[in-house]
Amino acid sequence: MAKASKLPSGAWRCRVTKTIDGKKITKSFTVHPRECGEDSRKAKALAEMNARDWLFNAEYEENYITVGKALDMYIEDKRKVLSQSTIADYVNMPKHFEEIKDLEAAAVDSKTIQSVINDMAIKNLSPKTIKNRIGFLISALTYAGIDKRFHLRMPKKISPELLPPEPTEFHRLLSMANEEEKLMIILAGLYTLRRGEIGGLCGEDILRDMNSIYVHTSRVKDEHRKWVRRQMPKNLNSVRVIQIEPQIMKMIPDVAPDEYVIKMNPDEMTHHFGKLRKKACVNCRLHDLRKYAASIRSEIMPSKYVEADGGWKKDSAVMRTIYDKPFKESRKEYSKKFNEKILEDYGKDLFG
Repeated sequence: MAKASKLPSGAWRCRVTKTIDGKKITKSFTVHPRECGEDSRKAKALAEMNARDWLFNAEYEENYITVGKALDMYIEDKRKVLSQSTIADYVNMPKHFEEIKDLEAAAVDSKTIQSVINDMAIKNLSPKTIKNRIGFLISALTYAGIDKRFHLRMPKKISPELLPPEPTEFHRLLSMANEEEKLMIILAGLYTLRRGEIGGLCGEDILRDMNSIYVHTSRVKDEHRKWVRRQMPKNLNSVRVIQIEPQIMKMIPDVAPDEYVIKMNPDEMTHHFGKLRKKACVNCRLHDLRKYAASIRSEIMPSKYVEADGGWKKDSAVMRTIYDKPFKESRKEYSKKFNEKILEDYGKDLFG
């Protein structure tokens, strides 16, 4: 028979495990001395007695919910409202909580979750990944009726390194790309498309009579990890028609209405671009080309038009603080012009 152990709070906790419907279930019973007239010995005995009573009670408790069951319930409920790609990520989540899946959901406390966080940090998972996984766990517990405030220490978030290519680097990428890669780079780096949006373009989206493309789908993985074309990309702002330069329109292959313009799926695009950027000695990701597109557009058009073309919300902080970045090369040129202007306006005063 399991013995109760004393917690830092002074309470006594006794954990026991039994098999219910073929599954091992662990339950925790905690009693504080104040519940027994400040008698610590009675609190310990009561915790062990409660554990013993439950252990030898074979009747299945219908309201008993494990962490694993809470996760499954949450995923099933979200199937009704979330996209296939999000559900695919959710279905993959329970495997990250194997060590606590058989614990009673109501028994999960801050210490339990902090232990999971620490284990993830030891595995060198990124702060963002840990935050997403723990957020999912807490949402599932809340959905299962566990109303608790957890006090957790999350790993410090690392600010992303922003690496849009410089204009000369972008030219170098284009010069070394094959025809399909070149079109992918143009759509991302000149016309703001995300990789999923590029992958989702079909013949029906190429509006040749208007020299435009209709961006309204994204190519994503479903819950079976297969690539599918999904209507309505990241958010409603993402549905847009983008004007394309007529000569560039001729680069877009003429395919059937339901045929993909670019045959590569998004993962293959990332792989191809990774090899190309190494070959071209350019340190940026495929998604960083969207930052390049925002930056070059912001030099010649008001921000509201940049936001509309790129699928960002009005007054988007993301576009302003992440995507719209000054180029080092352009900055040098502007600084040169500024210094020439200083010399022109103040040279006589300064140098006679």
